[in-house]
Amino acid sequence: MTDPGQLITFIPHLFGYYPIDSIVVLALDDDRIDFGLRTDCPAEPGLYPLAAVTLADQIGMREGARAVAVVVATPTDDHVLARQLRTKFTEAGVPLRLFGVPAIIHGARWFDYDDAEHHGHLPDPTTSVFAVRAVAKGLVTLPSREALEAQLAPDLENVLARRAALLHTLHHDQPQETEPTPGDQVDWIRHHYLDRIAGGDETFTDTDIVQVGHALSRLDVRDECLSLLFGPHAAAAEKLWVILTRQCPPPACAEAATLLAFSAYLRGDGTLAAIAIARALTVHPEHRLACLLRDALDRGLRPAQLHDLITSSTDDIV
Repeated sequence: MTDPGQLITFIPHLFGYYPIDSIVVLALDDDRIDFGLRTDCPAEPGLYPLAAVTLADQIGMREGARAVAVVVATPTDDHVLARQLRTKFTEAGVPLRLFGVPAIIHGARWFDYDDAEHHGHLPDPTTSVFAVRAVAKGLVTLPSREALEAQLAPDLENVLARRAALLHTLHHDQPQETEPTPGDQVDWIRHHYLDRIAGGDETFTDTDIVQVGHALSRLDVRDECLSLLFGPHAAAAEKLWVILTRQCPPPACAEAATLLAFSAYLRGDGTLAAIAIARALTVHPEHRLACLLRDALDRGLRPAQLHDLITSSTDDIV
């Protein structure tokens, strides 16, 4: 990328949606974007310092980090917010470039808070090289965070209640001590569900949902499913976790939502990971594995570090 306009049009494809009324911060490591953070623009000026210090502290945890901040809001000439961001990032020892734009749309005028003569207009974010690459990888950039959250919206209450009754019956009729080993259960999930998804069949019956939900209620099976986050089954597995997060009744859906969060975070999609964690903790506030991953996101743990943590010692994270 050779100018701020290109950088700004990359933001929706990094986060998976077009942010509005947001402060976006991209952490830079040499000439690479290391990771991105987004928060709502505070409604009151009195909240500017808190938002600024929270972002600065997260970026400042990385030694030698630099940052680019983009205020995406109308109006974008709020220099009070800009001054707070500058102050807090300076205190954290993080060099900062700071830009503003009313919206990330073709032709929108961007400007540099530190140089009134430095400004321009955005190229079309839907036809950029980043958009093309996202499409080639099968990724979708949605119009808003709400649209992204809607992908994990639970099924109708009466449908979930019906499945909850079936799941309750299955729990009582099939004691865990009589069930197959965790490895055998994961093989069953792979052959009966992931192969179907890989073949294009993502329509599951109540029985399908309840059987997999019941299997994941065993923590040893859920933990064994972490092995599905890697290798040729990873994409199909993530689709299964999305299906179960939406269609499995609470609190059982927390297990699938947590696996989805791990899957999304490992491939660098922190936004989907955060939404999935929120879903898991909404239905199961004390879920240990979800809490662990939420803490990892809060500390800025890199996906590669999480990958190593899972593959080297699964027992340490459950």
